[in-house]
Amino acid sequence: MSYRYVNRVPRPWALLYPTVLLPWLISLVVVGVTAEVLLWSVPSLLVVLVAIRAFMTLTISVADGEVVAVFHWGWPRRRIALADVTSQQVTTHGARYGWGIRFVPGGTLWRVWGRDSVELTLADKRRTFSIGTADPEGLLAAIATAPRSSTSTNRSTRSPIGRKSRLVL
Repeated sequence: MSYRYVNRVPRPWALLYPTVLLPWLISLVVVGVTAEVLLWSVPSLLVVLVAIRAFMTLTISVADGEVVAVFHWGWPRRRIALADVTSQQVTTHGARYGWGIRFVPGGTLWRVWGRDSVELTLADKRRTFSIGTADPEGLLAAIATAPRSSTSTNRSTRSPIGRKSRLVL
């Protein structure tokens, strides 16, 4: 059995996120639009828009002996082997932790919307990984019932994309 859930920012809120650009637009009107101002401001505007869009969806899947959390364009991506998970529980994180990738007491939190998350305690017991989801019970059940190791997928046969590799001359 595999589990896949796409957590999205609700549409009304997604439409409000670009309002962070209002101060930028107001400053352009106040300062005046010159070629030099546009040369520096348009690239920064594009970076802000791309960053906002990148953290508006989080896809969570449980399959092949691992939990995978990936944001909108496939990066950043976090893979956790279920064999490394010692416990899991439903938790809530307040609004002060925001959205995106955040440090929380004892570990990290990845979320795009809502307060609920599933906290995974990893084998080293020093850190946790929390995944924000609108379906915490479904994710918790999928992790609890999934096989802890995969016999069909071998890590060495996977694509090296996303892994650091050394060039040997």
